[in-house]
Amino acid sequence: MIGAMFAVFAALLVLGVPIIFTLGISSTVYLLSMPHVLSVLPQRLVTPFDSFSFVAVPLFILAGEIMNTGGITQRLINLARVMVGWLRGGLAYVNVVVSMLFGGVQGLATADVAAIGSVLIPAMKKSGYEAGFSTALTVASATIGAIIPPSLLIIIFAMATRLSIGRLFLAGIVPGILIGVMQMALVFMYGRWRALGPPFPPGERISTGQAVLYLRQGAPTMLLPIIILGGIGLGVFTATESAGIAVVYAAFLALVTREMRLSDIPGVLFRAAKLTGSVMLILGTASIFAWILTVERIPHQLGSLLLGLSSNIYVILLLLNLALLVIGTFMDATPAAIILGPVMVPILVDLGMDPIHVGIFMCFNLILGHTTPPVGTCLYIASGISGLRIERIAVAMIPFLVVNFITLMIITYFPGIVLFLPNLLSG
Repeated sequence: MIGAMFAVFAALLVLGVPIIFTLGISSTVYLLSMPHVLSVLPQRLVTPFDSFSFVAVPLFILAGEIMNTGGITQRLINLARVMVGWLRGGLAYVNVVVSMLFGGVQGLATADVAAIGSVLIPAMKKSGYEAGFSTALTVASATIGAIIPPSLLIIIFAMATRLSIGRLFLAGIVPGILIGVMQMALVFMYGRWRALGPPFPPGERISTGQAVLYLRQGAPTMLLPIIILGGIGLGVFTATESAGIAVVYAAFLALVTREMRLSDIPGVLFRAAKLTGSVMLILGTASIFAWILTVERIPHQLGSLLLGLSSNIYVILLLLNLALLVIGTFMDATPAAIILGPVMVPILVDLGMDPIHVGIFMCFNLILGHTTPPVGTCLYIASGISGLRIERIAVAMIPFLVVNFITLMIITYFPGIVLFLPNLLSG
């Protein structure tokens, strides 16, 4: 029946059926062959939620919604303008920097594109930047939010693989900064090499008074990731408890600055509940699918296959990354992480790799699928904002995809970049 399950899964995926139904229907095909399907199905469906770690998911989602309603986007953009806006091509650098800052308080690539893109894509076009470049840069920089904590994808990966959320959070900081630096290096090349596009406009001059105002407005927002990561690193509270602290701090900040009114709270709760419900459905159906793979000993068979192809760990990692890139173009990062995380982590740990390192490069790899067709969630959001066709954005994305792939290889083959902070702060 495992063959029938894979056949149904592939067919539904090709037909464009939503991933929740694709996972649920294909898993049900397999479970119907089991004698106690009515007891197994509900049990496996709720297994992911029988964990204290899951509490972090709805709480971080709620904190993100509060911050969005509380005017976080414009404050972070203004803060980034103070930091890099004075450079030639300043808005392009601002786009990357604000994604790094936004990732530290939101943790969703799609939210990054929607919030930042709606402000910066029109602003960059108005300032003279080429539309395709502006849109592609916004999509590419959104991947940073999936690595810099508090990342929702990292939380879900940790739940699926039983890894420490706190260590994964700490492990994502340096790679997240590296991704941003590499993308800014590409922006620098665009500004210097005329063959890559039209010349960038000059930087924006900000008065001392404006700079002080923007710093004063943005500093309280940036305290949130400092509180979260500092508390986790020093052992003051767990990653799950930090989610509750994030909600309290975000609500306090939004109400004190008067960016969010009491009448906005029902809408915030509704949007957070809606997104949490979607995540729960994906978690439940994907966990059934992953459990079936374990029952059928797919991890063992896949490990044998990889070792049969090569005994060189560097070759295995390259093949794995290429396979994940292909999978990511057809499957959303969240279900892919739930299904593939428990499969691949034990295999690579047996080959001598650190599971935290594996988690970071897998999450970054899978989120790249959000920036490529045919799934490309971030592409479609950016297309709706910019008015450009998907094909044009995809072509403009090519240099950014090359840079992101190079960054992925650096993160994969140099584990010290990933493990430095968690080993330093949490042992």
